[in-house]
Amino acid sequence: MCFRSLTEEAESNESDKRSGLTKDPAFQVLMDELRLQKSRGFAVHPKLEKLKTLVVHHFGQRLRDDDASNAGERADEGTRAIVFVTFREAVDEIVNFLNQESPLLKATKFIGQGIDKKGNKGLAQHEQLDVSSYS
Repeated sequence: MCFRSLTEEAESNESDKRSGLTKDPAFQVLMDELRLQKSRGFAVHPKLEKLKTLVVHHFGQRLRDDDASNAGERADEGTRAIVFVTFREAVDEIVNFLNQESPLLKATKFIGQGIDKKGNKGLAQHEQLDVSSYS
């Protein structure tokens, strides 16, 4: 997310006359380092690892409880988890990261109806209802 924002900033300033930021040698070194890290694959943020651990534990425990009780209810029914984030840009990254644990986790994007700073619309109310329904 940070890399994308910085890249967009640098590219938007290259089309016009370059800003002081993109001329700054420290910024250029930072961008070079970020490009190098991107080519190797960025390290996962520790908060994402912790989030995945907690959510996998939650649904894994539910699966074990359902197996033990044979209640007849499927493990993916009756329980949900919602992850709140401050920035919309983080939503896709979190959904993709959690879906690495598929089929145990089935992460889905759920965002508000408003429009973000870039003009991207959120989910319409009927789309929100589809995401939040159990069927």
